[in-house]
Amino acid sequence: MTNWGSLQLPDGEIALDEQTRAEYGANDYTQEITTKVLPDAVIFASSIADVQATVKFAAANQIAVVPQGAKTSIVNSAAGLAGSVVLNLSRMNKILAIEPENQVAIVQPGVLNGDLDTQARQVGYFYAPDPGSKPISSIGGNIATNAGGMSSLKYGTTKQSVLGLKVVLANGEVVTFGGKTFKNNTAYDLTDLMIGSEGTLGVIVEATVRLLPVPLGQPVTGLATFPTIHELMQAVQAVQASGVNPSMLEILNRVSIEALDEYEGSHLGSHGEQALLVFQIDVAAADALSTVEQVLHTYGATKIDVTEDQQRTSEIIKIRQDIFAAGAQYGRLIVEDVAVPLGQLAKVADKAEELASKYDQRLLLLGHAGDGNLHPDIILEDKDGALPEETQRFIDELLAFVIEVKGTVSAEHGIGSLKNAWVPKQLDASVRILQKQIKQVFDPLGILNPGRKI
Repeated sequence: MTNWGSLQLPDGEIALDEQTRAEYGANDYTQEITTKVLPDAVIFASSIADVQATVKFAAANQIAVVPQGAKTSIVNSAAGLAGSVVLNLSRMNKILAIEPENQVAIVQPGVLNGDLDTQARQVGYFYAPDPGSKPISSIGGNIATNAGGMSSLKYGTTKQSVLGLKVVLANGEVVTFGGKTFKNNTAYDLTDLMIGSEGTLGVIVEATVRLLPVPLGQPVTGLATFPTIHELMQAVQAVQASGVNPSMLEILNRVSIEALDEYEGSHLGSHGEQALLVFQIDVAAADALSTVEQVLHTYGATKIDVTEDQQRTSEIIKIRQDIFAAGAQYGRLIVEDVAVPLGQLAKVADKAEELASKYDQRLLLLGHAGDGNLHPDIILEDKDGALPEETQRFIDELLAFVIEVKGTVSAEHGIGSLKNAWVPKQLDASVRILQKQIKQVFDPLGILNPGRKI
């Protein structure tokens, strides 16, 4: 029996009641898992010292530690484990500094992505990573999963915006990786190693992230409809090759359009539109828009609607941001997250539609097509229990096909416990051995988020 009374937190709070353990022990956005696991305790850390005390206590008592931010994980990466302590960092939510002269911000891990972006824009800068969970997900969680988003096509994933990290290791020691410089070849890039590690190598307690100047002028934002998702995918590849350098190329299939129309009361599919492209050029050369329009028409676009108006732009972006909520209105949304070589996009989209028809699944196909990242999601009316056999077959066959075409089963959501079974199918044995050796160096006792990532 663990003596939790001996854990001394300088600033934080420990919760042992069942209600709190149930609430913070679950990742509600992981819809594939409906069974709940109660952790033994939940720690609400308010300082680095709290994190250090928790990790040292866990090491001394051989207790698993699950780092947790805003608990928006889709792959069950931050949910409680049996016999674990959930280390919640949401109270460490201060923007410590915004330094326009260095084009950086220094933040605690619990700062929400959208809040940082809002603050940066007040001084003429912006924070580029923009996952669909931007208003509700934390910077620490984004770093832990290397979150992407709609603008990752042009500005990269979270990795491209992280310059330095302060991390509490498994022995409670605080180390600093990287810093404020854009280039640094002094050491192995341990900053990059931490990004996407899902709390298995250390607990991120501070981040130095890059800010970018807000582009000059008004962005050009548009919608384009296509007769089929296949033609839309071909158009995306052609736009990519045109030299226009768009900041956004987002795709939605017919089921997605119908869900959005019902959710928002819009009329995106009023004329039987089968596929929709949301695009944006945030820095437009004189002939950029005409080039995009010509390419889209060449590949079958039936209607193109573009705007520079800020309000209309916000409405168009909201269409894409609301798609998960639109799908979830019907019950339970099973979210997949794959990336494939750009030349395989149309083939994988066709395969997803084919398998959905084969197994009678309601497929919400969307994604960041410009960088090859697709979300083939399934809508289920039943919110509880194990996945139906047909849904599992759809997932199994699609992920196997993704690996076959040299893609990845996780693009921006992480591995967690949900996709562990797919790691040995995608990664060579030698790579898996190296990963386990790295884990052993950073976490010799195996207490940091065990069973996740590797």
